Amino acid sequence: MGIQHNKAFGIYHWDTFEEEPGLDTILVGEADTLEEAERKVVEKYGDRIIYNGADEVQIVNRQGKVVRSYAVA
Repeated sequence: MGIQHNKAFGIYHWDTFEEEPGLDTILVGEADTLEEAERKVVEKYGDRIIYNGADEVQIVNRQGKVVRSYAVA
C-alpha cells in the first residue's frame, strides 16, 4: 500500500472481496492526531466494528506503519 494521505494519519478501508487490483484499499479519512483518527473510525463505522470481520479498517501513520486496526462487517 502506498501512502495516499497528507495529514499525520490516514484511515484506510481494506475490502477483502474486491476483485479489481488497486481497488481493494480505499482512503476513507485523514486526521492530525491518533485520537482524532480513532474518533473518525468510530463515527464512520460504529456498530460495524466487530471482533472478526471480513474487511479491515486501519489507521496508518506518515511512515506507512499501521498503528490501529479494526475488523468491520
